[in-house]
Amino acid sequence: MRKVVSGFKGNTMIRVGLAGIFLFFCARSASAQSFNFSHADFSAGAGFSTPVYDAGSALNYGWNVNLRGGVAINPMLSTDLDFTYDHSRFNDRTLASFGEPDGGIGIWSLTFNPVIHLAPRAARVRPYVTAGYGLYHYNFTLSHPSTAPTVFCGFFGCFPTLVGVNAVVASNSTYRSGFNAGLGFDFPVHSDSQASFFMEARYHQMFMGHDKDIQYVPVTFGFRW
Repeated sequence: MRKVVSGFKGNTMIRVGLAGIFLFFCARSASAQSFNFSHADFSAGAGFSTPVYDAGSALNYGWNVNLRGGVAINPMLSTDLDFTYDHSRFNDRTLASFGEPDGGIGIWSLTFNPVIHLAPRAARVRPYVTAGYGLYHYNFTLSHPSTAPTVFCGFFGCFPTLVGVNAVVASNSTYRSGFNAGLGFDFPVHSDSQASFFMEARYHQMFMGHDKDIQYVPVTFGFRW
């Protein structure tokens, strides 16, 4: 597989860079805001996902769901525990190479994500940036249509029948570390409420090793309260 873009020279540089950015914004936020503001926040959303680089040549567009919760340390800085699930189906060319009619990849991640808000809480639109690191789980499956015996019960009694199922013929899963970074926008419901709608895009990279990292960009729309 070809090399990942030159901006990502190695996992160590990525982690050091993210840590530096996080500490820089924390220092700015601490100097500009008092730390007497704290509350829990939660959000939920869903959207579409775009596989990129090597993954983009093997997978179609997919979908994602996202759940997160954390604490707002002050009006400009919050810390979230973030769960994201992404699923994409293999494209026809990849399925033909496997000799199966269906299959895809599902990835869930659990990451720690500091969030830096770039506008005050009273603003009508609040852009934010976030970056996080944590655990990723990859699941690969190939399947084809099949039938399975079952028993159907109705008005005239019960009788055996066959139902259509999607039989898994190959699968593989693994745990790895990974990171994400992205930009989003909050749209507060009104100025006196912490509830808001949001939209965001994030780059995810799951570290598989041997130049086989998996990269994808989920775009998510949701509600935060």
